[in-house]
Amino acid sequence: MQIARENLTVLFNRFLDRGDREITVSHPSREIGELLTIELGDYDDCTIHFEQSVEDYAEARNEVRRNHPETIAKDLPGASEYVKAVLASGIIEINNRDEVQTLVERYGNPDLMAGHRPVFAGFDTNLLPWRIDRILGLRDQEKGVGYVNGFVLASGVRDELDWDYKCHDTDPFVDAFGNQYEEYWNQPLGDARHGRMGLVRYRNIRDIQQAHEIDCDTGDEAIVEGYDNYEEQHRGEILLFSNDRTFVERARSHTILAQWIDLPDSLPPKTRANWSEVEHLLHMLAISFGILELPSVTLYGVWRGKDELDWRQERLKVDARSQQLASDLQGDLSVVETYKELTMD
Repeated sequence: MQIARENLTVLFNRFLDRGDREITVSHPSREIGELLTIELGDYDDCTIHFEQSVEDYAEARNEVRRNHPETIAKDLPGASEYVKAVLASGIIEINNRDEVQTLVERYGNPDLMAGHRPVFAGFDTNLLPWRIDRILGLRDQEKGVGYVNGFVLASGVRDELDWDYKCHDTDPFVDAFGNQYEEYWNQPLGDARHGRMGLVRYRNIRDIQQAHEIDCDTGDEAIVEGYDNYEEQHRGEILLFSNDRTFVERARSHTILAQWIDLPDSLPPKTRANWSEVEHLLHMLAISFGILELPSVTLYGVWRGKDELDWRQERLKVDARSQQLASDLQGDLSVVETYKELTMD
């Protein structure tokens, strides 16, 4: 069955009903194995235990490279991407949170009634796959308020994210990790999945939040010039964020307010989370790793036939390894989806 990220609650409830308060999240490979354990509690009272350090994970990924074709190892996220996927859930922080907070408090939240210029946030390509607008807390999408009045998106960033490398031979993956990897057919591999996540985030900001889209070519200089031209031609100010120091310096040379984002490179032994953050964590990790194993459940970030609507609605595929659990989940999901349809009418 397919399930939207926001409906993973039905899975959590079934785990609790079965007495499974500790949920292990593993990769199907022998080399990677168990990644983390989710200790479910009340909505605001979950604990995430990371069972292996980033260094241990990197070594395990190298072991996959030694035992299998390079295509298999490259499909797994690098250690840096693994940490970024965890960051995107909101359960760990960027390293320079105080510095970023100082910037947005100084230049953000303008008083438009007093004649202050509106402030818009823009992003470099390297940040968009990781829900950076939410992680930085720039704007409350539901309330329409925040440090910035909206966003400016560069088409060059969109085009840099719009690349694909699809799997047309599942045999090496099946030979390495099992028959469930037949589902990889015609789906993006490795970093291409991160690019697709970035595109989904770009389109979400553009279509749902208050955003302006500017036309520019790809490449740092063209993207920075695009933002610079927008700032010159419109009565507004841009706060530009990037994980690339060179990009930030280039933007500052154009007198754009640019801020480097220092992304974490390690994981704590454990951290706290709420259910919404756990939903985001499982969604991001399922996309990054492709397939995850949970108790009695296989979670697919990609599967044969996954389409653009599935990506935009953040759907995962859930394969319950018992008929009873599958039936229970399907019934719960039907109730939740019917309720949401009724409340939206």
